[in-house]
Amino acid sequence: MHRRTMLAGAVGLCTVAGAVAQSPRWSALSLVGNKIEVVGARAEVGSRLSQNSRRWADDAESTMDRYVLQAVERAVRTQDRGATVAMLALPGSPLYDRPERAFDGRQVALPGAVVDALIAQRASHLLLLTKLRGDAALPLYDTTTGVGTVSGIGFYVDPDLRLRNLESGQASYGVLAPFVYVRLSLVDVQAGEVAREEQVRAMRAYATHHNPRADGPWNVLDPAEKIEALRKMIDQSIGEATVRLWRGS
Repeated sequence: MHRRTMLAGAVGLCTVAGAVAQSPRWSALSLVGNKIEVVGARAEVGSRLSQNSRRWADDAESTMDRYVLQAVERAVRTQDRGATVAMLALPGSPLYDRPERAFDGRQVALPGAVVDALIAQRASHLLLLTKLRGDAALPLYDTTTGVGTVSGIGFYVDPDLRLRNLESGQASYGVLAPFVYVRLSLVDVQAGEVAREEQVRAMRAYATHHNPRADGPWNVLDPAEKIEALRKMIDQSIGEATVRLWRGS
C-alpha cells in the first residue's frame, strides 16, 4: 500500500506543470539525517571482505538534516542573492534507510504530501538528497584507504591504521574520519524525473596524534568537535555540489 501511494505521488509530480513559474523555484528535501552511522573498520585477514562493525546514533532533533538544508540554501544564495529554497520535511519516512524506493528509473516516487507541498510552493525543481552507499575512501596525502562501505553521514573509525605526520615524523595508530556520502538528485518537477545529479563522497582523517591525550581514535574529537566537524564537511561538500547543480538548471 505504501509503495502504491509513493508511485501515485510520482505521477502527481507531472500535474505541477501548470503551477510552475518561469524562473527557477527550488524546494529541497533531505532524507539523510535520521541517524549518524558509526563504522568500525575491521578487515578479515587474508580477505578483501569487510567485517566492519556498525552502529547508529539516532538524530531525533534532525540536526544533520538541518545542516544539509542550510548548506543548500546558502549555496543557492551565493548564486542568486534573491533566491529562496523552500525546505521540506518527511520525518520518520522509510525512504531514509531505503533511498532506492524514491526512484523508479529516472522517475521520482514520493508520497502525496510532498507533491502537494511542491504544488503549493510552485516549485520548478526539487533537490532531493538521499543517502549514498559507497566504498570508504579516506584521503591520505597522495592516496586513499578504507575497508568496506559507508553511507549517509557519520564516522569511520580504524584503530589499526598507522599514519605518520609529515612535518614531525611522528607515527601514530588509529584514525577517526567523519564522512558525508550523499546523492543530490535535481528533479524537474514538470517532468517528474531526475534532470541531473551529483554524488558527494567526502571523508577527512583525524589521526590520534591530533590529540595525544585521547585514549583511542574515537576520542580524538570530543562530542561537540565531532558535530562541528560534520557540520563543516556538510557545508562545504553539499554546498559545492548544490552550486554545480544550480548553475546547470
